[in-house]
Amino acid sequence: MRRDPIPAYYRIYQVLRERIAAGTYRVGTQLPTDNEIMTEFAVSRHTARSAVEELVARHLVSRFPGRGSFVQEVDAAKSTDWSAQALEDLQIRAAEADFRLDRIELVDASEAPHPAAMLQVPAAGKVMRIAWSRVREDGPIAYCAAHLAQDLAARLPADFADQLNTSRVIPLIEKHCDVRAFRVQQVSVAIAADAVLAQRLDVAPGAPLLLLQRTYFDIEGRPIYYSDLFVRSDRYLQKIELFRHRQNVALSRFSDEEDEA
Repeated sequence: MRRDPIPAYYRIYQVLRERIAAGTYRVGTQLPTDNEIMTEFAVSRHTARSAVEELVARHLVSRFPGRGSFVQEVDAAKSTDWSAQALEDLQIRAAEADFRLDRIELVDASEAPHPAAMLQVPAAGKVMRIAWSRVREDGPIAYCAAHLAQDLAARLPADFADQLNTSRVIPLIEKHCDVRAFRVQQVSVAIAADAVLAQRLDVAPGAPLLLLQRTYFDIEGRPIYYSDLFVRSDRYLQKIELFRHRQNVALSRFSDEEDEA
């Protein structure tokens, strides 16, 4: 049987990290003990402890000998990176920066020619533009102008803007538009801030910015969502981790692979 290339401890770390981000384990609460992690995921103490140590290294958890491990407040000064291992990780976590909706509007394709082309919307069509920012205590780190084809936008509920305050954009689109993102293509470009972006991101005109152009596709290859994400290069570092094989591993299949080697 082919072994999963992702170590068991790292898969467990990802699950625990997601629970912290979702609020299942809130700031100040105790993380499951090593024994509880061993039981849930059927792994050795070494594997369970390594998963927690990964959380400690990422400044998500503090470990106190004799007391246990506790979820800690995210320190913005220590959390300038944005690590992505999967499609779901391509959005800035709420723990790192607050979501601030700018506007939602329906515009002619001619007003957004590149997004419309990426979404295969005809010149006479329309696209919905969703603009928002991510802001930390020390200021804005990202501004996004996302676009959705009109036929999908028409399926969104009247309170879509309110739902954005508590949910991420992609999951809401999947829920209400009856589509599912299967693949994302990202293009990274270095640009200089124009007057509008300089004001939105609190930088001087001409300051370097990183532009991430993302197109999301469904399983049939249809583009369903396009975004231009502008980020401050002095407040953001993106880390992409790639593995040799692409596999989905259910929690029930977690095993102590490194101990079997």
